[in-house]
Amino acid sequence: MGKYNNGIIYGIRIYNFNDDDVSNTLFEEKYIEIMTQEQMRQAYLFYDLMLDKHSVYFKIYTECISTLDRENKKTMEWHPISLNQFLEFFNV
Repeated sequence: MGKYNNGIIYGIRIYNFNDDDVSNTLFEEKYIEIMTQEQMRQAYLFYDLMLDKHSVYFKIYTECISTLDRENKKTMEWHPISLNQFLEFFNV
């Protein structure tokens, strides 16, 4: 049981945490359509040009479904991904 996503990417958020453990959004794009390769390339170029890549985190905006929802409604939510997944999806 839980929430599951379908992996279709509608947006990306790149963020880190400041000294007070408050998240700091460095890059965020969210679309109503599936991200194009050009949009993914822009996100990757932002990451690639960053001077300090340590302690950077990623989330994708994607469709999710909950096993607790009897109607199986899809919702859009931010879902964390690893650096390796980011590079696999966005290094186009």
